[in-house]
Amino acid sequence: MEQKRYESDMTPKEKRELEKKKLKQMTFPQKVEYIWAYYKLHMAIALAIILVIVFVGQLIYRSQFDTVFYAAIINGSSGDGEALAQDFKTYTGDTDKYHEYTVDNSMYLVKDQEDYNMVMKLSTIIGAQQVDVLIAPEYKFQEYVDQGGFYPMSELLTDEQQEAYKDQLTEYGLKVGDSEVLKAHGMQVDEDACLGVLIYSDHLEEAKSFITYIMGDGNTPDENEGGQQ
Repeated sequence: MEQKRYESDMTPKEKRELEKKKLKQMTFPQKVEYIWAYYKLHMAIALAIILVIVFVGQLIYRSQFDTVFYAAIINGSSGDGEALAQDFKTYTGDTDKYHEYTVDNSMYLVKDQEDYNMVMKLSTIIGAQQVDVLIAPEYKFQEYVDQGGFYPMSELLTDEQQEAYKDQLTEYGLKVGDSEVLKAHGMQVDEDACLGVLIYSDHLEEAKSFITYIMGDGNTPDENEGGQQ
C-alpha cells in the first residue's frame, strides 16, 4: 500500500505541481480567494518593492531639475501661469530642459477679507525664500515694503529703463495692473498691482529680465517662437 505523502515531505517541484492541480479544480472566485490567502504577503512585498523603485526613480529624475526663477502673482488666478512661465523662459533664450521657470498664480487675496490658507501659503513660500518676484495688490505689496522685503528699483533698472517706466515706477516696485503681457495670458490682476523683486533672490538676472518682459519689452503668446529679440 502506497504511503500518503504530506506537503512538508515534497520537493519544491512536487509542491508546484500540487498547487497547479489544486488551482485547476477550483472556480475563478475560489482561485482568487486561494491566491489571496496564501500569497498576500508575497504580493505586498512585491508591491512595496515596486513602490520603492518608483519613488527612488522619481527622486533621481527630479534631482536633475533646477528652479531658476519663481514668480508669485496674487489675484491672477484666472490666467495661465504655466503658459506665462514657458513664454518667459522662451523670452530669456533658455533652452535647458532641466531649468524650471515657475509662475504661481493660485493665490487670491482681498483686503479685509483675506483667506487664511492663502495668507499662510504666501507667507510660507516667501519665508522659505522660494519667490524671486512678487506681483501683488498695493496694500499687500506695501506690507512687504514696510518689512524691507524688496530691492530698490534703482538697483535693478538702468537709467534708461527708469526713464522709460517712470509713470509706473515706485521706489521698490513697478505698477503692472495694465500689463499687456499679463492680460495676454488671462491674468486680470488688480489695477493697483505692483511688481517687486524679493531682497533674498538669487536669480537677479532672471528677475531683471522678467521686469522688461512684463513691462512689454518681451513676447506675447503669439510672438514667442523666436525668443528674446
